Amino acid sequence: NAAAGVLSALGLESTDKPAALRSEAQVNFAWPIFPHPEGKDFVDFDEDLQVRDIVNATRIGYRDIQLVKRYSTVGMGPSQGRHSALPTARLVAASTQRSISETGVTTARPPFEAEKLAHVAGRAFDPYRQTPMHQRHVQAGAKMMPAGIWQRPAFYGKPSQRDTCMQQEALHVRNKVGIIDVSTLGGLDVRGPDAAELLNRMYTFAFLKQPVGRSRYALMTNEHGVVIDDGVCARFADQHFYVTATTSGVDRIYQQMLKWNAQWRLNVDITNVTAAIAAVNVAGPDSRKVLEQVCTDLDLSAAGFPYLGVRLGTVAGIKARLLRVGFVGELGYEIHVPARHALTLWDALTEAGKAFDMRPFGVETQRLLRLEKGHVIISQDTDGMTHPAEIDMGWAVSRSKPFFVGRRSVDILEAQPQKRKLVGFTLPKASPLPLEGHLVLKGPDISGNVTSCEYSSTLGMIIGMAYAAFDQSTPGQQIPIRVEDGVVVQATVVKMPFFDPENQRQEL
Repeated sequence: NAAAGVLSALGLESTDKPAALRSEAQVNFAWPIFPHPEGKDFVDFDEDLQVRDIVNATRIGYRDIQLVKRYSTVGMGPSQGRHSALPTARLVAASTQRSISETGVTTARPPFEAEKLAHVAGRAFDPYRQTPMHQRHVQAGAKMMPAGIWQRPAFYGKPSQRDTCMQQEALHVRNKVGIIDVSTLGGLDVRGPDAAELLNRMYTFAFLKQPVGRSRYALMTNEHGVVIDDGVCARFADQHFYVTATTSGVDRIYQQMLKWNAQWRLNVDITNVTAAIAAVNVAGPDSRKVLEQVCTDLDLSAAGFPYLGVRLGTVAGIKARLLRVGFVGELGYEIHVPARHALTLWDALTEAGKAFDMRPFGVETQRLLRLEKGHVIISQDTDGMTHPAEIDMGWAVSRSKPFFVGRRSVDILEAQPQKRKLVGFTLPKASPLPLEGHLVLKGPDISGNVTSCEYSSTLGMIIGMAYAAFDQSTPGQQIPIRVEDGVVVQATVVKMPFFDPENQRQEL
């Protein structure tokens, strides 16, 4: 029409209109469909349907495209018809001798094209939480690593120099003083007249007579007697406890506390304060000197603030909870403050620590230091069958109280012949380094596996923990460990801890 109008304006006439280039009618393009000479003729990869399946559906009477879909389930898989709808329509049209416009096409739903892995691999798919001090760690050159749902500094330095940086940080903590962000530790506030009773029933240790101002190790088992979590229970008042839990387990433990509190009808208020509290650990021979610079309202001496003591005080002008604990095996203080004051606390401590050459250290270093002390990490050195006796935690199980969750199962398991035990082992420095998961052998059979292993500059040897058969657990025995490329090394079983067995350093 437009072309005819132009010709008319020029005084010219055209008797024949050009054919329309676009038609409203749907054209059934005869794309070839032919048998593959060496394979199957798939129409729908999701539902494993071939050409013959669609054709057979029409031959037995299903001529309507919707009935073909429901009979054969074509297009009902993850692709929701986007990949198979048109081939199916063409096959039905050809089998019923109709056009595609007469046959119709089933409705396709998202995704409309192949989903790329890049679309589901971003931060929104697997988000991490960051502590309030995160930017300080990045500025200090930390190599970040995932720890549960958190990002934590693995060590400080170049990623390619992991071993060197970690060993230097460990030696610095042993000889001087270091600081680590432990804000990711779970924190549970337990208050009320029955607070001690709740903890006494939930944890294996005894808490009814725990003195105010003291902390105790808190080990938890489930109803099967399996170790599921551990932490520290600090008593700040008769009806107020502050309990720490593992980074990855705190939410589960919180739910367990709520469940048992409701079931036992106790008068207790339980609050998960993990996100509301930030914490740092200052550890090393000079840690007391650093803390004395910013905390003047507490007696920090060994007599005034002994090992496993807890205090309420002021640090850098911030009201804080202080716990004298020794996860890394040195004189140390955990300082817990409201999260909004975290940066102020970190900056004040790092400034005070300059006079004593204090340096930050990361999670990898902390794990090495705790390994030297023989401290177990739940879910790394334990598994879904570990009970207290297997990891030498019998001392953390009270026999003076009639009940705790899992008590009956723990008693049954400990009365049975022990099949395995977590042991410490050593290897010479030049030996191949076993990794977590490498197998412990007993003749041709597998008797256990390595759970933790690292070279220790402090001890000058490779140290580790592994599960071995009970008759392989005597100190002095040799246990074969199969490492990379099938090489078998002979490790020596030793009594743990590897470092400072008398606990003299952390009780200074």
